[in-house]
Amino acid sequence: MKKIYMLLLIIAAIIFGGLIGNAVTGPLSFLGYEKIFQFMRNGDVVDTSVFKMNFGFYIKANVAQVFCILIAIFVYYKSAPKLFTGK
Repeated sequence: MKKIYMLLLIIAAIIFGGLIGNAVTGPLSFLGYEKIFQFMRNGDVVDTSVFKMNFGFYIKANVAQVFCILIAIFVYYKSAPKLFTGK
C-alpha cells in the first residue's frame, strides 16, 4: 500500500508541476524551462496500412515538475509512517 501511495504522489506531482510550468510567466518563468530526453532510432518503426508504431523513449520535464517531485518525496517520507503504522 505504501508503494501505491508513493506512486500516486509522484503522478500528482508530475501533473501539478506540468500545469505550473505551463502557466507561470514573468519573474517565475524559469519554472517553465523544459528539457527533452529521448532515445529513438529511425529504423525502429512498424508501419502497416492501419497503424504506425515507433519504438523509443521520450521524456519532457520542466523545472516545476522536478521541484514538485522533490516535494512529493519529502511529503511521502513525512506522512507515510503516520498513515501506515505497524506495517
